[in-house]
Amino acid sequence: MAGHAILSLSELRSLLESDFTHRVTLFYRSLQITPPYHSVEKARLALRERLKALPESDLRAAADEASSRNRFFAQAFIESGLEKKSRGIITALLADRSDRLPAECQSFGDAFKT
Repeated sequence: MAGHAILSLSELRSLLESDFTHRVTLFYRSLQITPPYHSVEKARLALRERLKALPESDLRAAADEASSRNRFFAQAFIESGLEKKSRGIITALLADRSDRLPAECQSFGDAFKT
């Protein structure tokens, strides 16, 4: 997502929300389990509110820096409670095959290791 200096704040928020939704969907698809749709939607809406509250510099950092975006998304995933949903099943799947997750979903998987 690098190079978004010309995008408006609204466009950045939409891009980040879309990327988060994509990653959460990919996370559950990679594990071959059905996502908790209500909780995913709740997490997406909470992320939207957090994005609105972010200062412009933090918003642009999240859009342009992979490490910043990964931390931000992992925090949203945890704060929404998604790391508590299907925890036993997901922990077992990740223990059995830790290579299941694409790199962009690894921070979500790490939430199940704590």
